[in-house]
Amino acid sequence: MKIAIPIFKDRVAPHFGSSSEVLLVEIRSGSVHQEAKWDVGGQGPLEMARRLLDLGVDKIICGGIDRFYREWLINKGVSVDDNRKGKASEIIQKMLRDKKMFSPLKKGGN
Repeated sequence: MKIAIPIFKDRVAPHFGSSSEVLLVEIRSGSVHQEAKWDVGGQGPLEMARRLLDLGVDKIICGGIDRFYREWLINKGVSVDDNRKGKASEIIQKMLRDKKMFSPLKKGGN
């Protein structure tokens, strides 16, 4: 799974398209496989959305986002988790912990 988080310093940017920097995180087998910061420039939210789609992003975690861009991304198959605040790394770690808590038990497990 590839996740993109528009950031301001180390925190989730307050609004999608307001930041020129994105944290890209690749999750494999329930943990962070790779992460990198990417400068998308000041092209605006639609260009950012297109670039993230071209990169194969599956999920976007962001602060606020206009309904048009949210629906456009969802219609392209990208999950949008908006109204998030805080440090990007902490949000990723919490997401990973929560997914592990709710993962189904293996056959024969307790």
